[in-house]
Amino acid sequence: MLQIPKCLTNFLLGIITLVIIVSCSSSNQKELTTSPSDSQSQFKVASIVSGSIQDGSWSQASYEGLKLIEKEYNAKINYTENVSETDSEALIRRYAEQGYDLIIGHSGGYIQAMENVAQDFPETKFALVTTYPGNNKNLGAVAFRSGEVGYLTGVLAAMKTKTNKVGYMVGDDYPVYREEEALFRRGATATKPQIEVYTKFLKTWTNAEKGKKVVEDWLGKGVDIFAINADEAGTPGLKLASEKPGVYGIGWTKDQSNLVPGKILTSVLQNIPELVLKIATLVQQGRWEGKQYKYGLREQIYGFAPFRGTLTAEEEAKFNQVKEQVVTGKIDITPSELTTDYNK
Repeated sequence: MLQIPKCLTNFLLGIITLVIIVSCSSSNQKELTTSPSDSQSQFKVASIVSGSIQDGSWSQASYEGLKLIEKEYNAKINYTENVSETDSEALIRRYAEQGYDLIIGHSGGYIQAMENVAQDFPETKFALVTTYPGNNKNLGAVAFRSGEVGYLTGVLAAMKTKTNKVGYMVGDDYPVYREEEALFRRGATATKPQIEVYTKFLKTWTNAEKGKKVVEDWLGKGVDIFAINADEAGTPGLKLASEKPGVYGIGWTKDQSNLVPGKILTSVLQNIPELVLKIATLVQQGRWEGKQYKYGLREQIYGFAPFRGTLTAEEEAKFNQVKEQVVTGKIDITPSELTTDYNK
């Protein structure tokens, strides 16, 4: 039997051991290099909305924004509709616990719930779609510069009224709508100092009967221009008012000219899907700083539906002139009339 020298045996054992170590090391290195790819989970975004995603208005537009995020960033999305303020915190917390990177609350009514959960999940990004200053950390908000269209619809209402009585009605009194209401008043009185301005915060987006009662009351008082931003609660009232002789309406969110053709002066157009997409863009770019981000006419997040002959050429020229002054800052629309109680 061939005898292998002990030194050669030790050498061969050393080679075998080295091969095994290198092999294991290579295997482990492969696992480490593939692991980050596996751990870099898909961008996960969840949203809660106060209404149905088929409401044809606010909540549906928010859902469309969520779908834009899915398409633009290959995100995994989830949502819950018809979420009350009472139920919101538990849902937000559940999404945070499930590891969602970004959680969007599409209502000013979710402010307190978002604040409570955001402080417990500092690595998660939280966003509100409303006027809110943010916590300068992980909870911020996007909103329309609602004073722009508030002011301009006030100007338009004052330009067209024959009775010197105009009305503005909105679904709730969140800060974004208090700003809108305050600037509607300012725009109307800047155009006609002696005008009477009626305003109402309905405290509902769905109770159409409540909206119609306000309209009927104002009709009895001689209001002849109605600006209504109240979704399902406001649309029947807008139609009711605009059907009356000599009475005109201003719609909101989408073009509502088909309600009463020739009687809807214009509609405020809100590009809500793009507004929601901007949240994800800021997060993906690492620029979400937990503050307020506002967008409006300049960014084409706001706009107005065509007048379709409801204004004279002179009136339309005057409106466009004022609009340009608002966009360029020549007209101050700072909402100085407002309080800063964001949980009201």
